[in-house]
Amino acid sequence: MLRYFLIEEYRRHLAMARKYSFFVFPLYIVFFTAVGSIFIEDVMRIFPYRDFIMLTLITTFIYGFGVGSFEFLGRSLEGFTLVNTSSVLPISTRRTYFYAYLRDAIYYTLLFLLPMYGGLLLSMPFSGMSPVQVSVFSLSVLISMFLGYSSSYLSFALYHRNRTSYFLFLLLVFLYLILAYLGAIPYPVAEFQYTRDAVHLLYSIVAITALFTLAYAMTPEEFRSDTRERRNLLRTSHSKFRDILLAKEMVDVVRGGIILKSTLTYFLPMILLFIFVRVLSEAASRGIYTPLSLTVMLSIFSTVVYSWLTIMDDYRYLAYLPLSPWDLIKTHMKVHVLIVSLISVPIIFYLNWNAPAGLAPSFALFYLNVFYLLAVTANLAGYRVTSMLFDPEVVMKFSLYSVVPGIVLTISSIDLGGISIAVIAVTSSLMVLFGLHSLRKAKKKWVYYD
Repeated sequence: MLRYFLIEEYRRHLAMARKYSFFVFPLYIVFFTAVGSIFIEDVMRIFPYRDFIMLTLITTFIYGFGVGSFEFLGRSLEGFTLVNTSSVLPISTRRTYFYAYLRDAIYYTLLFLLPMYGGLLLSMPFSGMSPVQVSVFSLSVLISMFLGYSSSYLSFALYHRNRTSYFLFLLLVFLYLILAYLGAIPYPVAEFQYTRDAVHLLYSIVAITALFTLAYAMTPEEFRSDTRERRNLLRTSHSKFRDILLAKEMVDVVRGGIILKSTLTYFLPMILLFIFVRVLSEAASRGIYTPLSLTVMLSIFSTVVYSWLTIMDDYRYLAYLPLSPWDLIKTHMKVHVLIVSLISVPIIFYLNWNAPAGLAPSFALFYLNVFYLLAVTANLAGYRVTSMLFDPEVVMKFSLYSVVPGIVLTISSIDLGGISIAVIAVTSSLMVLFGLHSLRKAKKKWVYYD
């Protein structure tokens, strides 16, 4: 059965991107890891080693938790998948998700972690790292990702057993990561990286085994149908939003747990990024950020929320309805703005707590960048944003269009002066013009379902 799950995953990604793209993506990871590792000594001169390792491993944990949530609480609700059709297959739901867990464990190891390891090995003549250092670090990253992935598996089981337990578990995970980063409690895999003591590695492996075993035991044998609950929720949403597409999208947001997943994949990484920037400022003995520059970074990271909104649509079914892809794209954009506002507005108020005068420019830059990134994404990826990750051409274009203005705005907003304000004004104007142009192109481009 695992073989069929792996074949399905392979075919799924080939359907989203050209065949060569699937194999080119690991080469991107090898290249960027190798190039980035060359500057590791420069990074270590300005950033404490323990903080760097802790931030890297906790970020990897969040990545593992995020891809797990994507699978267990996102893709499981899509149509035409082995996981989704378990109710009509001669296999229990519990065993189905067990295979899904193993499939993604193999898949992400081969597609992400091994290329990272290869990139680190290639960089050794230039980075000065030894094979032992590279191997220990790669093993730590692997274990940290599996801790996050196994935690996500358990959160999925709790979600279907008891929602209160699910929320408490998410809160526990959030608090643990924050306390671990601050050094209040140990993070065993980080201790293994620091000390090379195999005991800490054993603790981590035991934790992964315990999380996985508990998740498997708590996953229900079968899921009950909640069709009637969704139907009632749709009526309620329709009465509030009037627009039936928007109402349908809000139902997907609720049944897919997108608010919670967006919090874990957007809010929590931003909190860790703010901690990273503050530690880096202390190490450099100067302020290298302002509330305005952090607001720009906040808007850049918000793009991840948009991808969550596109994973629950069955496009083969929607293609038979009197709806164009542009109708879906517009609805996705509306809901995206609503969700990121719920998460980001409190953060922006917090960042400008001591300087209320910065609220207006912070909100202006935030929503400008959100609009711009949505327009670029709509033009490049259309209604199937998940395909963007496996299409090198789209990835390169999106990186160029998003990173360049983001860097310009971030750097210019660190030390505001006459020149900086002029640069921000010119960049913002160009972003508005290019964003409007991208929306016009997207409306003409995405007329039919591929």
